[in-house]
Amino acid sequence: MKRNHARWLLILVILVTLNGCTRNRPEPTQAPEGQPPVAQPATNTPVPQPTPVIADDYTAPGTATSVVFVPGTLLVKFRAEEVPRLPIDKEENLQGLSIGSPALDPAFQQLGITSLEPILAPVAQALGISTANLNTQAGDLSRLYVAEFDPSQDASAVAANLSNNPGVEYAEPNFVASITGEPRFAPPTFAPNDPFYEFQWHFQKIQMPQAWDLSAGANITIAVLDTGIAYENFESFQQAPDLAGTRFFPGFDFVNQDNHANDDHGHGTHVAGTLAQTTNNNLGIAGVAFNAHLLPVKVLDARGQGSYEAIIQGVSFAVENGAKIINLSLSGNSPSQALEEAVNSAKNRGVTVISAAGNNSGPVGYPAAYGSVIAVGSIRFDDTLAPYSSRGPQIDLVAPGGDNRVDQNSDGFGDGVLQQTFKAGEINNFRFLFFEGTSMASPHVAGTAALLLSRRSDLNPDQIREFLIRTTRDLGQSGRDDLYGHGLLQAFNALIALDEGLPPITPTPVTPTTEPPTPIPTTPSPAGNIIVNPSFETDEAWVFPRTDTPGSYSNAVVHSGARAALVGITDPNKDRHSFSSVAQKVTIPADAATATLTAYIYPITGNAGSRDLQIISILNQNFREIKRLHNGLGNENTWIQKTFDVTQFKGRTIYVYFDVVNRSKDGRITSMYVDDVTLEITR
Repeated sequence: MKRNHARWLLILVILVTLNGCTRNRPEPTQAPEGQPPVAQPATNTPVPQPTPVIADDYTAPGTATSVVFVPGTLLVKFRAEEVPRLPIDKEENLQGLSIGSPALDPAFQQLGITSLEPILAPVAQALGISTANLNTQAGDLSRLYVAEFDPSQDASAVAANLSNNPGVEYAEPNFVASITGEPRFAPPTFAPNDPFYEFQWHFQKIQMPQAWDLSAGANITIAVLDTGIAYENFESFQQAPDLAGTRFFPGFDFVNQDNHANDDHGHGTHVAGTLAQTTNNNLGIAGVAFNAHLLPVKVLDARGQGSYEAIIQGVSFAVENGAKIINLSLSGNSPSQALEEAVNSAKNRGVTVISAAGNNSGPVGYPAAYGSVIAVGSIRFDDTLAPYSSRGPQIDLVAPGGDNRVDQNSDGFGDGVLQQTFKAGEINNFRFLFFEGTSMASPHVAGTAALLLSRRSDLNPDQIREFLIRTTRDLGQSGRDDLYGHGLLQAFNALIALDEGLPPITPTPVTPTTEPPTPIPTTPSPAGNIIVNPSFETDEAWVFPRTDTPGSYSNAVVHSGARAALVGITDPNKDRHSFSSVAQKVTIPADAATATLTAYIYPITGNAGSRDLQIISILNQNFREIKRLHNGLGNENTWIQKTFDVTQFKGRTIYVYFDVVNRSKDGRITSMYVDDVTLEITR
């Protein structure tokens, strides 16, 4: 039986009529740490129009977008000695910058490139300083440029050709990322005394009532890189009423290139609410770090999509504006060295970067997959992994992201995460909406990081990560696993651990995983295969990471010997959402002339055209993907030889990694047998 309070709230909606729209923001009075701010009533304080709407149109969440990259643009990083020498007047005026290095002009012109601009130029404009001044603080990012070319040309081909130029360190398409959360249900709108807090089941899950006794995030700045926030009254935009007492710093819009990071989608406002919704203000609901300051940075457009270029600019802007935490409730499918360098740089400068893992029921997206970023997966009300949540070795921990398809707490609504926002296409029509997705999980973790920093401001990103992951509540299989990471976020536990003190943690500078460190001289090692147990005949060397359907040895299909490795689902009655893998750790000698990986795979699928995947990858020592060698979906039902040149990883310790992602909806299977894996070294 549904609880009666839901009915009474609906009756209240019918009985009470309140008109108006928010124009003036009441100034909050200062409150002791751990206590909510008290908003001073404004004259004729407006409130949202109550709307007795319960169900919204629902679109299943997903990270994949129809647009893979921005046509006609590349991200190009020059070698230090070949950075274009740009005219001073153009650099200082921050105009569109033409090619400035004569030695590189012919190569660019032959490729049809029409202009170059430092990627940080719009950031300098937003900060009100010159690009040159910003470059002195930005390190390697100062060598990153945006190149424009004829959009009818293939971006990948242009990038490959440009990468061959001796003055270019790398060139890559300007990939696109997207939001990782969607709405479904909405309870009734306004009622006094934070009436909808009881619907925020997700705060009970992470110990927020107890945590608020210790910290509310005072004086910590959290940058929200998203679709913007309904944080100000400007032209056709209005401030969300339940953000009227929240503290904001001036932001920037890197989509439209102006100073007003207003939300034209609804996603960013919802995320901001979980982070720092005005709490105990006689309206709506609560936020995790309600005494924190938010820095709105718009990097995603009205469709919920944005280029890596804009995200990189947003990260740099947040760092330069003093943000201590960056929340990225977005995810892209494509790895990017430029994006990785941006988040690495942020972490190296003391900023904790937290990102949604993605909603593809499969591999963790980007930037969450990078080692410098805290990757957050999503659980439902019953503490199980949300079926859409991405999973894999990169997951650090999970937080509530919800599942609107079920009502496991019997409150009359789908079990999403509740905050005030608007539906896409209905700007200023503010309602309290349940969203679901890893986008909703990430701000729970970012807000808790702010609680920690507010209590001890000298914490570095490595320490924050440790406090968060060491104090989780273990879910799934005992210990860390690829579904839940270290477990479910527990805010109170983290704060208590902070007071008791963990062993000191020295910050670890990070470098892009795609750039190998300087090889350490070693004594020459013999040539030949360095894979141990290549045919899986014993249990030596290979590991099967813990997942819901772990990989295993099998004698059903073999290429040679008595058995092979099997990843994926062979039983159609198994859970359709599955992720299984097998891996071996190896060190490629630094003095190797070549390194060649060969493997035999036997692909099986009944889901041609689905989102299932059969993958071969190289992971770094932290079990993070650094190169995807094979990304397919085949049903050959025969052994296929796959050969890859992995010489670029000589001098490094890596994992050779095979996995299958199952996301089918009709019980059909996808799997892959693996056998006779060799990594041949030549001198």
